[in-house]
Amino acid sequence: ASEDSTMSMCSKNMESAIRPSSTLPRGGTCRPVAAIEAGLLAGAEIVPGSDAEIVASHCTKDLSWLQPSIDSLATLGTKVIDVHIYSKCGLAPIGAPAGAHLHTLPNLGRNDQVYAEYLATRHHSLPGQVFFLKDSSFHYGGHDFKKYERSAVQMAQELRTRGFSCGRAPPHCGPAGNGSQWHERAVLEAFVLRNYKEKHTQRLRGGAPVNATFNSPTQSIGAWLGSGLSQPTYGELRAREVWPVCYGGSFTARREQILRVSAADWAALAKSLSRADNLEEGHYMERSWAALLSPPLPTNVARQLLCHPSVKKAPYSGMLLATVGHRTHKHTQTHTHKHTHKHTHT
Repeated sequence: ASEDSTMSMCSKNMESAIRPSSTLPRGGTCRPVAAIEAGLLAGAEIVPGSDAEIVASHCTKDLSWLQPSIDSLATLGTKVIDVHIYSKCGLAPIGAPAGAHLHTLPNLGRNDQVYAEYLATRHHSLPGQVFFLKDSSFHYGGHDFKKYERSAVQMAQELRTRGFSCGRAPPHCGPAGNGSQWHERAVLEAFVLRNYKEKHTQRLRGGAPVNATFNSPTQSIGAWLGSGLSQPTYGELRAREVWPVCYGGSFTARREQILRVSAADWAALAKSLSRADNLEEGHYMERSWAALLSPPLPTNVARQLLCHPSVKKAPYSGMLLATVGHRTHKHTQTHTHKHTHKHTHT
């Protein structure tokens, strides 16, 4: 799932949805997110390009953009050795690269189910890196999302230092600044999307069940992950105070990050995502990919990020704002981000 239908909510009436931070790092100054990220990347090992595969989730969009992306990756030393196209809506892909492997799946779980199924079945034979791409990745045209779009080359370049890269830059959020990829875990794990405007449409393309409902049987993203993942995997996620989130449904990851999660965990997620076509669990999964496929932040870096105010309402629950709230307060010696309020959603 992706936030294509809710992205516009980000910049509208957000002031009431922003929770100020009460905790600042030693010295009392909240550094800009860009400066914190630059420090994190300074001295990071640069991993050269390697063999890669592309996993493309297809429904209705033309895929003629895939071959130019493959050609551009080759200029960086990233050789795409296989392309797997998973078609879910009963339509033959147009513009697929020559030699691409075509897989036909029931129309369940959208792109998130495709990716989890691939990771579960290919866990033992992964290439050095995998690009997970929606067929609509580069079809926004004049839409507002176009300005957040990141090319395959940009993703591959970031992958060399981070182990994960998102196909969409963080959205502009808040009355005076930008959003960031970083989210406060304690707020994000309470995320629900009960009033999603397409909840009434269970599209029947490809045989999605007629009686499926949008709402998840579990009550939040945290409850969903806790019920589906093994204790070691979920426990490691919950130990992090800050999670990265990749919106939009396209990203890339290195093999060593993928293998941090077991094949059984990926299979459990794929099964859960097979409940319906348009489902709340897809929005849970969208917010979980980056955390599952990225190494944890050092604790001191997470604490620096947490001095920024966060969005408290859906669809961007927990997002730490990159350029809002750079103010000086009396230093707080201990981190006190505890949330006892009931989660509010729109």
